[in-house]
Amino acid sequence: MKRHNMIGAVIKTFVLGIFSLLFLLPMIWMITSALKNTNEVFAVDWHWLPSVWRWDNFVTVWTDPEVSMLNAYGNTAFITLISTVCQLAIGSMAAYSFAKIKFKGKNVVFMMFLATMMMPTEVTIVPRFILFKTVGLYNNLWAVILPHFFNATSIFMLRQFYMGLPDDLMEAAKIDGAGHPTIFARILLPLTKPALISLMVLSFISCWNEYMTPLIFLVKKNMYTISQVIRWYMLDDLQRYDLNMAAATSAIIPVVLLFIFCQRYFVEGIATSGVKG
Repeated sequence: MKRHNMIGAVIKTFVLGIFSLLFLLPMIWMITSALKNTNEVFAVDWHWLPSVWRWDNFVTVWTDPEVSMLNAYGNTAFITLISTVCQLAIGSMAAYSFAKIKFKGKNVVFMMFLATMMMPTEVTIVPRFILFKTVGLYNNLWAVILPHFFNATSIFMLRQFYMGLPDDLMEAAKIDGAGHPTIFARILLPLTKPALISLMVLSFISCWNEYMTPLIFLVKKNMYTISQVIRWYMLDDLQRYDLNMAAATSAIIPVVLLFIFCQRYFVEGIATSGVKG
């Protein structure tokens, strides 16, 4: 029986390894293309490894005086960190209110709020453009940051997590004289660590990879984000696929590292956000 189970485990591992390799092939192609010259990337006699390893592609991308990846990293990191922190802070407070505080019309307000999840982001582009242009935030990093503060998906997921926490914790705290701010900050919030980390990963990836909003609201090159730098090397007057791949390879490093270190909490948070106790 043990031998049979061992053979089954080996077969499953082998099959999963093959599928994992298939998913990794685009990333491997991207990394190897970043170390080639432009002609080799789509050469007729294509091969995986470059004939000459062009490490200088990364140097060019990071030190380009016109659209430096170093400057784009700073802009993107600022946008991502502020957006993620504020989204989690506002989302957790709103989720606590919808899950644990009774007020008139709560369900109606929550359903109206959820309805915004069905609205495509593209629908709000024109009103946002007019608004930010009017208040002087056009070509400003805050035009990209502010819309991330209020995220219906984050509030919904955290609300589901709060709904799974027993009300007995709140009742015991109320007996001791604690109010809602104390109950939220000192009792329930620490219990939502898996959900907060999973949402942090999702928010980080969304902000880090965002393309459309920076493309519309950030015009000056010193304001460019990573996605705009990647696009820059694909413009008609450049068509530098090697530099494009070098920029893309540089862009995925923080996302990969974040997921590696947070994957346990990420899976746990996703699994438990829809479970009610």
